[in-house]
Amino acid sequence: MLRTTPRPSPSPSTSLGLVAALSLLATSGCHGGGSGDGDGGDGTDSASGGTAGTADTTAGSGDDGDTGADTGDGVDIEPAPGGIRRLITREYLTTIEMLLGPEAAEAADPPVDTAQDGFQAVGASLLALDAVAVEQYETSAGLIADAAIANPLRLAETVPCVMGAPSAACYEDVARDFGRLAFRRPLDADEIDLLVEVAEHGQSWGEGDFEVGLRYQLTAILQMPSFLYLVELGEPDEQSGYRRLNPYELATRMSIFLLGHGPSAEMLDLAESGGLDDNTKIRAQAQSLIGGVEARSALAGFFDEYLRLEDLENTAKNPELFPDYSADLARSMRQESQLLVHDIVWERDADYRELFTADYTFVNDRLAALYGMTPPDQPGIYERAEWPADQHRAGYLSQASFLTHQSSSLRNSPTKRGRFVQQSVLCTDIPPPPPGVVPTLPDLPGDITLRELLLMHLEEPSCATCHAATDPVGFAFEYFDAIGAYRTSEPNGLPVTAQGEIADFGSWENAAELAEVVAADPRTSACVVKNLIRGSLGHRETSGEGDAIAALDQTFGENGYSVQTLLVEFPTSPLFQLVDEPK
Repeated sequence: MLRTTPRPSPSPSTSLGLVAALSLLATSGCHGGGSGDGDGGDGTDSASGGTAGTADTTAGSGDDGDTGADTGDGVDIEPAPGGIRRLITREYLTTIEMLLGPEAAEAADPPVDTAQDGFQAVGASLLALDAVAVEQYETSAGLIADAAIANPLRLAETVPCVMGAPSAACYEDVARDFGRLAFRRPLDADEIDLLVEVAEHGQSWGEGDFEVGLRYQLTAILQMPSFLYLVELGEPDEQSGYRRLNPYELATRMSIFLLGHGPSAEMLDLAESGGLDDNTKIRAQAQSLIGGVEARSALAGFFDEYLRLEDLENTAKNPELFPDYSADLARSMRQESQLLVHDIVWERDADYRELFTADYTFVNDRLAALYGMTPPDQPGIYERAEWPADQHRAGYLSQASFLTHQSSSLRNSPTKRGRFVQQSVLCTDIPPPPPGVVPTLPDLPGDITLRELLLMHLEEPSCATCHAATDPVGFAFEYFDAIGAYRTSEPNGLPVTAQGEIADFGSWENAAELAEVVAADPRTSACVVKNLIRGSLGHRETSGEGDAIAALDQTFGENGYSVQTLLVEFPTSPLFQLVDEPK
């Protein structure tokens, strides 16, 4: 049975009406606290996030499939607060495409996301919209509505009356049926009446033109909080003493997590008919959802953030020092990493930890030239190829995407590279530099290596605490320059070395040996669970969730570290189904 700390019964659940919901556009802190995001002067990645300590991966796990709350004996849970979070850009666009077609998604122009703890979903749950962003959502809604009316076939799949010669009564169908898809729940009578009134006023202003009224109605729906925000308030749950997501909230969270967009009409029907009311049904539906291409796209979006691939082509490099670097090469690097993820997760359903130990990669002609490898027979295509044995590369941490992004514009950064491994791969907390400390390193003198300069840096007490955890890890990548090319010496001609050691973690002579240490560390698999919480549920994991994280991590390990299994099992976890009262 699920064990929770007893607490007073929560107050009855209330619906999120239009007037109340509109006020939420100006709120912040809907899911609790979080940390800022930025970049230290030496290239350290303070957006990566992390958490002190690690979950105990020996905690028990299991599921008899009876109810959503019965997720395993010995699993304690104090869930994160419920609340709302805004759809991030990729979720907004894919939801628009599902609702109204690709032309409508192409016309959309939402505000830019701001990441917190390395993920946009965390930022979307914490940061309030300013007036400029609210206006941009309004403009975007109008552009989408124009595109939907110009290409009405997708809307007609939901509301057939919009085709041909629709009557004013069609506005009610749009409010009820399209509104249900857009709001991810049935609308109440007041909401329907309001949206019909908006349409009728628009039609009147348009001198009786039905399409003018439809444009106003669609524009209203697509800028309302019930569309822009995921509502995850839950309902009082007697068994746990917390709040359980209602069927529509659960269907929405599953669809956003597994498919990257709001639930389809069929998914909402399933929720309404009791098709998600126990873990056996939830697991079966999750298994069905991951069988299509949308699940692959959604997971690619997660790894784009997790591996810091999204902005790779905007990463600047000094053109005199790195003349071969270009936006095209950066896009190739991003594709290389995504192909490795796709191969491990979808093509082979292999051990997730191969992301760090793979003795192969995927190269096109540009990447082959960078790595000193034989290019594919045809320009532009990607082929699987073994890493050159003498370069001691393995997995993502030897790919140019990681090595490029976790470097400065002028040189590689052992600190930044090591910080990413510690924070994002192992979920070890690395605090920012103390106040008053200037993190920028001086220019490299002609008679020492960067490694030697950083070792001197470690003699400063204010620097040693953090750099002792990051720099030895980053030294493993000293054979690779700031865009991932292999080298044996510094620009000043001095030879580089890659050995490193951290007590209670391991020792290594090169990047491939470090990869084996990382893959064997139990924190690595637990950390991907934590990153899924951040990137999908929109909050940093809490201490009250530790036991449930450990249980899910154990299930992950018992199934060969299959990411497909993790995707299916995550929705059955109390991490996914329960929330505390909104803060």
